[in-house]
Parts: sequence; C-alpha cells; structure tokens
Amino acid sequence: MKIILNILITLVIFLSSINFSFAEEEKQTMVDVRQQAMQAMWTRLERLATLIALPGDAVTSSDGSTIIISNQNKMEPLETYSLIHAREAKQDGIEIYNLLAQVQDFWPRKTSVAHVKSTNAERLVWIIPEAFNRYYSDAVHASRNLNKAFEEENPESIKRSVCMLALSCGRCHAAFRKVRFDNLKKEGRGWTGNYTACWSYKNEVTLNSSAIRK
Repeated sequence: MKIILNILITLVIFLSSINFSFAEEEKQTMVDVRQQAMQAMWTRLERLATLIALPGDAVTSSDGSTIIISNQNKMEPLETYSLIHAREAKQDGIEIYNLLAQVQDFWPRKTSVAHVKSTNAERLVWIIPEAFNRYYSDAVHASRNLNKAFEEENPESIKRSVCMLALSCGRCHAAFRKVRFDNLKKEGRGWTGNYTACWSYKNEVTLNSSAIRK
C-alpha cells in the first residue's frame, strides 16, 4: 500500500511539473509572438518613412542598399516608395493595422517581466494598464487613419498619418519599453518616431495628445 501511495505521489508531482512547464512555454510563446509582431511593424514603419523623407535622407531599399533622397527627385512619394521598396505603401499600412490587432490582447499580467524569462516590456504596462491601453489605442487609431488616407490618395493626409503613427509608437515605447542600444541600432527611427519631417506634428501632439487620433 505504501509503495502504491508513493507511486501516486510521484505521478502527481510529475504531472504537475509538466503542466507548469506547458504554462511557462505558453507565456513565453505569447511574449515571443508579440515581439515578432512589433518588429514586423517597425520594419514596415521604417519603409513608410520613405513617404515623408526629405532631400538628403537615407532610405534602405528592398535589396538592402542605401539610397539618398535627391533634391532633384520629382516623383510623387507613393511612386518613389514603389520604386525603392518594390511594393505598394498601402500594403504596409494594412499590415501594420493587422499586426496591431493581432497582438492587442497579448499583454496579460502573466506575461509581465515578473512571470517570464524575457520581455522588452516595462513593468509599467501592468502597473498602469489604463495608460498603456490608451497609448496602444492611439496607435490603432493612427494606423486606421493612415489606411483611410491611402484610400483617399491625399498626400498631405498620408504624410500627417505616417507621422502620427510614428509618434504614437515612439511615445508608447518611451513609456513602456525597455531601452537598449541594440534595439535602437536594429529598429532605428521607427523605435522612437523621431523623423525630421514630423517635428511640426510632434509639437501638435505635445499641445494636444488626442491629435494623434484625428
């Protein structure tokens, strides 16, 4: 009887450890998915920055080469974008919106820095979730506005929307994401949203934070 009891106890402990292991893997997988989605967004945002590039700005093309925007360039920004990146800008806009929607609910408390091995998210995400949700929602609104601008083919609206999306991302990262040099090096301006062409819009957001949603 004692032997059977010991076997049962051992079995319970073993099954519990398996369940715990699966739970840990599930949490880390959720973190990994949202990190991959964010990286995919930053890649697309950096491409979209071509639409607001000023003469002298450097842009990385689809083949990895660096192109300097010339002051002699007479093409429309959307044409320049297609030529450099071999794809339509509105496709990147759609994909950013879809990626934002995909991981919007991927921030449960069990995926905080206190519960997983690795995450770039700061504790503030879970300490002040209302603020984080507001900032995330701002990015969703900005992304939706960008897609609307693409549909309307309005150059000024497109420029403003690209900047507002970049600024919404940068503002959220500044508050809720760990800053590491390798992040900045890898993700570039898309991490901070600090594009030269966006300074006037940055002032607008400073005076009225809800401007990002307009």
